[in-house]
Amino acid sequence: MTSGPPFPTVEPSLLEQRVWDVAVVGAGPAGAMVAHDLAREGCSVVLLDRREFPRWKVCGACLSPGAQSALQSAGLGDLPSDLGASPLEVLRLRGWSIQADIPLKGSLAVSRSALDHALVRAARARGAVFSPLSRTRFEGVTGEMAQLNVDLPGGVARLRARLVVAADGLGSPTLAQSGNGAVSSPAAPSDKLGLGAVFEGEDPGFAEGAIHMALGEDGYAGLVRTECGRLNVAAAVNRSALGRGNSPGEVVAHLLREASFPPLQGRPVEGWKGTPSLSHHPERLGGERVFAVGDAAGYVEPFTGEGMSWALSGARTLAPIAHRALRGWTDQHLLEWEESYRRTVGKAQRVCRLIAWTLGRPRLSKATLRLLDRFPLFADPFVAKAASPPPSILERTT
Repeated sequence: MTSGPPFPTVEPSLLEQRVWDVAVVGAGPAGAMVAHDLAREGCSVVLLDRREFPRWKVCGACLSPGAQSALQSAGLGDLPSDLGASPLEVLRLRGWSIQADIPLKGSLAVSRSALDHALVRAARARGAVFSPLSRTRFEGVTGEMAQLNVDLPGGVARLRARLVVAADGLGSPTLAQSGNGAVSSPAAPSDKLGLGAVFEGEDPGFAEGAIHMALGEDGYAGLVRTECGRLNVAAAVNRSALGRGNSPGEVVAHLLREASFPPLQGRPVEGWKGTPSLSHHPERLGGERVFAVGDAAGYVEPFTGEGMSWALSGARTLAPIAHRALRGWTDQHLLEWEESYRRTVGKAQRVCRLIAWTLGRPRLSKATLRLLDRFPLFADPFVAKAASPPPSILERTT
């Protein structure tokens, strides 16, 4: 299934003609889901993104069972099958001449261009207004309203909203402009950057139904064939690997070669594209009349689709808190969100934090891979824990 045609742009006057209940900045899974839930509750919601949709993003293109549970709880359980998402049966780890095949249960492969486009459509169907090609700047809070400047193709709009949701990704500009910007650990050679690309055409070395993951001294790269038959490549590599003058494609090619995977064929149809440092963590999860969600609320490296679960589940957890905050903002609403995030998404991220710590230590990674080669079932509890939805998300109903 194709993503669909681009969404139309909006005129500045549409954004200025009212005070919106909620302005959501960033239309990835977290932003689109919180817009969907709040619009369903009758809130006036504008969803803004600086890109035209459909658009591709650096991402592993996997939906874990936890992500699917979050979609189901929002009444969007049919969305993956409608998009033609294909099942993933195995996580194939290779490195240091060792291979371990870890069974996966219930994960799906789907491109971000198709998934994000569909989630925006779902939010619009509930009444949210979507404004693509919108570059926003948070200007501050006056009285009971937050103010944003929005640069549109048709001019500049001054948008007023009672609440702002910062869902604009790693190192969120919106959160930074509100005075609660992201911080990261001190730069070090092991700091990881995200890289991604998409390749056309079939390659028997990267068959569908599997996450192919190459492990090496400089990081790791995951390759997944999505519903449209393209090969999605997403890697987390040490900053120092690029600092040696290598291009992103060369760094990933080296990882694949080290792990005895076949080389990528041809030139990418999307990418190579990078991300900011993967070590961003915000000081607070918001500010006055501002909530941060998704990667804007902090980033932990996912492996088999957990990132989508955290984004969607975090949005579903935030929506009722934001809805209550519309009745009269107090700082207690932000404290409630931070505590809820810690109990749900933060708790769910612990397994992936452990995996990321292990992968940052090649000797330990090598020993772990040897263990999994001999005893693949040893990974079952970790895979199941990482793939499960964050605590309490299943308590929510449609």
